[in-house]
Amino acid sequence: MIYLDTSVVVALLTSEERSPHALDWLAQCREPLISSDWLITETHSALGIKQRHHGLSPQARQAAGDQFERLLQGGVELRSLARDRFRQAAELLQDPALALRAGDALHLAVALHSRCTQLASFDGRMLQAAAALGLRPVKELGMG
Repeated sequence: MIYLDTSVVVALLTSEERSPHALDWLAQCREPLISSDWLITETHSALGIKQRHHGLSPQARQAAGDQFERLLQGGVELRSLARDRFRQAAELLQDPALALRAGDALHLAVALHSRCTQLASFDGRMLQAAAALGLRPVKELGMG
């Protein structure tokens, strides 16, 4: 199973430098995709930031939100955020070598609990922490 990070989702929904890599990878991906409910909040936050600071029009933001819902319905399994995942994320945050931000620790806690073997992300810091925890990067995204 592959854990899907917000950085890849936003590249799928909006025009970014890495969007072609994300789109090609998703078109060819045959592995089950897992993420957490946190993906919903982070994705809409990122779209809002793009609208406020990077010129994403209201119409483009709405279209990206609609496309996001189709992506979720099309096969991304969202895992709920139980209290144990928050505690597991807090434990990950206590390791200074991982250098994680709170949201990334939460994503990784869910990925580990779900027994994912790979992480789909464009976040270099998160990928380094994931590798230290035994999660391989999705090489087709060009980050591994």
